[in-house]
Amino acid sequence: MTMDDKKKKAISIFLMVIGTIIIILIAYFLIQCLRERFYQNAFDERYQEITLKENGIIDQVQVFHGVKLHTYVTEEDKPQKVIFEIKDEVKNELEGYEINSDGEGMEFYSEAIQYKQVKDKKTGKEQFIVSVRKSPGGESSPASFRTYTINENGVIKVSDFTMDTKSKLGTQWIRGISDETHGYYTNLPYQDGAIGSILFLSLIGLLLVASGLWLRRHDFKKGEDAAG
Repeated sequence: MTMDDKKKKAISIFLMVIGTIIIILIAYFLIQCLRERFYQNAFDERYQEITLKENGIIDQVQVFHGVKLHTYVTEEDKPQKVIFEIKDEVKNELEGYEINSDGEGMEFYSEAIQYKQVKDKKTGKEQFIVSVRKSPGGESSPASFRTYTINENGVIKVSDFTMDTKSKLGTQWIRGISDETHGYYTNLPYQDGAIGSILFLSLIGLLLVASGLWLRRHDFKKGEDAAG
């Protein structure tokens, strides 16, 4: 085997290895996307969101089975604070958010707090969910969240989490509180251009493997011709 033949063999092996790694990674992400899609479909089949809008606006004061909820902004504080109360008791004081001056009702606080009411189609019971983004998040520290889930008996369940520790339902409750949509298994189905990137990388992986196989086959055929 000549030096050129050794180089061709090494290149062909390198191409096939890199192509195979890319294909394995793409397969993993595709599986995660399928899991995300199946879970989302299962959630949509079980839960129905009940609109809270009246005349196109979600009011800042809501009463769910005797539990009063209120979100407002303090005028006296500089910078302003977003306040969230349950039964007239302050539960959260949020700083660092830009108030949406064009918004009305809860749209005014869309970056920090949102209300949702859902019905479990299986049990027929309703829940009221308040999602709070406790911190905006940034490069130095991830965003942290808190959800208040109120059932028909007025029992309140509190859950604190980050994007790394979120539960399946927590993933659903915080949707809409920021511009980015997060998934439980993967965020890919909700990211612009993600599917195109997956298809492009899949093509690259297949081309690398095919190129490696072609070099091996070409080299093998050349060796057979030389031997003949």
